[in-house]
Amino acid sequence: MDKVKVVIVDDEKEYVKDLAKGLEIMGYEVFSATNGIDAIGLINSKKPDAVLCDYKLEDMDGTQVIETTKSANPHTVYILVTAYYDESFNEIFRKAGADQIVYKPIQFTDIDGTIRKSLGKRASA
Repeated sequence: MDKVKVVIVDDEKEYVKDLAKGLEIMGYEVFSATNGIDAIGLINSKKPDAVLCDYKLEDMDGTQVIETTKSANPHTVYILVTAYYDESFNEIFRKAGADQIVYKPIQFTDIDGTIRKSLGKRASA
């Protein structure tokens, strides 16, 4: 069975490194970007199964990454990661195309479950 491909997008380099390492240990094939422009190129070239994208990036926000790549990657699950606990943001994230919203700080086991659950929903849709 092929590994599940995941793209991590976050401007905090150490966070990306640690999350990538944890997901690789869990058996994922992981790619990462630390800004929106690189993320868009990576998502469009790698065609990942899932994208974990932070909301606040240095060059754009995560909703722009999702909106820019979603139509070319309709089978990709988009999980927006944020520290903003405001219901009004959730509506913005959903309208942009986020399949799930995860709040920081995140745990490896929680994100693993979220990815698998989201991929399961997508496969059964």
